[in-house]
Amino acid sequence: MAGARRFSRRAFLDRGLRTALAVTGGLEAASLLAACGAPGAAASPTAPPGATVIRALLFDQVGYDPALLQALAAQFRSRHQGSVFVSVETAHYRDLYESVLAASLSRPAPYDVVAVDQVWVPELAAAHQLLPISPHLDDAARADLAPTLLDAFSYGGTPFAMPQVLNVQSLYYNSSHLRAAGFAGPPRTLEEWHSQMTALKAHEIPYTDSWAEGEGLVSDFVRFAAQFGGDLFDGEGRPRLDTQPVQRAASFMRQLIDEQLVRPDVAATNEPDAMRSFVTGQVSYTTNWNFVFGAMRDPAYSRIIGQGSVAPIPASAAAGRQAASVSGFLGLSVLANTKSPELAFEWLRYLVSPEVQAQQLTQLPIWTSLQNSAAFQKANPAMSVFLTNLANARPRPQLTHYVEASAVLQHHLHDLVIGATQPGQALHDAQTELLALWARWHS
Repeated sequence: MAGARRFSRRAFLDRGLRTALAVTGGLEAASLLAACGAPGAAASPTAPPGATVIRALLFDQVGYDPALLQALAAQFRSRHQGSVFVSVETAHYRDLYESVLAASLSRPAPYDVVAVDQVWVPELAAAHQLLPISPHLDDAARADLAPTLLDAFSYGGTPFAMPQVLNVQSLYYNSSHLRAAGFAGPPRTLEEWHSQMTALKAHEIPYTDSWAEGEGLVSDFVRFAAQFGGDLFDGEGRPRLDTQPVQRAASFMRQLIDEQLVRPDVAATNEPDAMRSFVTGQVSYTTNWNFVFGAMRDPAYSRIIGQGSVAPIPASAAAGRQAASVSGFLGLSVLANTKSPELAFEWLRYLVSPEVQAQQLTQLPIWTSLQNSAAFQKANPAMSVFLTNLANARPRPQLTHYVEASAVLQHHLHDLVIGATQPGQALHDAQTELLALWARWHS
């Protein structure tokens, strides 16, 4: 039965690599448009009579462009000669969580396959709203995935989603700005990064980031804590905001603002805003997700062609790490209330297959064999940098109550950014609320 097939990466690998080199330019532009919220493609065509319908709700802001998703759905339909029809809908990240949650509680299910942020998995899995993917992973596929990738989508040791988009933060810098200030290359430690920003301040605005009140701010703070060697929560989900590395991270953010090393509008800046400031040459540094790599090399959007570069995010010298980043992985899950689990998993497998992944050259592929292949590394000259950041990336907290915990962090961290409260007080207030939240969920 077609739906019972497991992942088989070897069958797709060679063809996918050959296809990848032919589509570089177009996908870089598509990734930027998707990241900036460009309109999606038209709705799927009508299902033919008698076809089994698989409905998918996927991201329209990051990862695969909606037009590409529709093309992949058409290819999948052709493999089944019209007996299976895939309907694709896309939604913005900020709307997707509520849509997935509602779909998981509905009977019958309005969707079969859904896109998920890695931090949503514990809540949905704990409520038995997702199907485990382990029965659909063969040994060859598991061996070609870094264990940390499946761990990111696991709950209780069981993976409930397949990684699709390996978003990881990297340090983007303007090499022309650095050379003009007398620096031969990007900083290797956080302390050196601060020194470079201080020197650049005489001629440039050194830095901007996504510090508007939102998920991007939490991601950045997880990364800052990692740069100082810390974590926001312990293994049981209790907050650790009173620890020294986290306290230092908060103080450093405030220091960058007070020393005017960041753009004055940073408190209202999200990830696309930060990207635009960087690719138009307004700042020397930003930390951001993978889509900036394509944007800075695309003359349709970038004014820094030949100047934009990417590097590992430097950790504090005391942390003793090569780099420190944060992951923002996006994955695909099958809802537990689907009527067609086998076909749903087959569609999911196709979307993340090496055949498809090899074509997304501005994304990190999930497959180790693709990451390390000569052809893929030639197509993506920054692959080693992305892999360094990936290997040193902290996950955002894996909590069954993550969405509520993130809202608490967003509020108090933004108070820090706008100067409504001092770093120590912001963390104290957040710690108090998060402890009460943890107790409520574990009572």
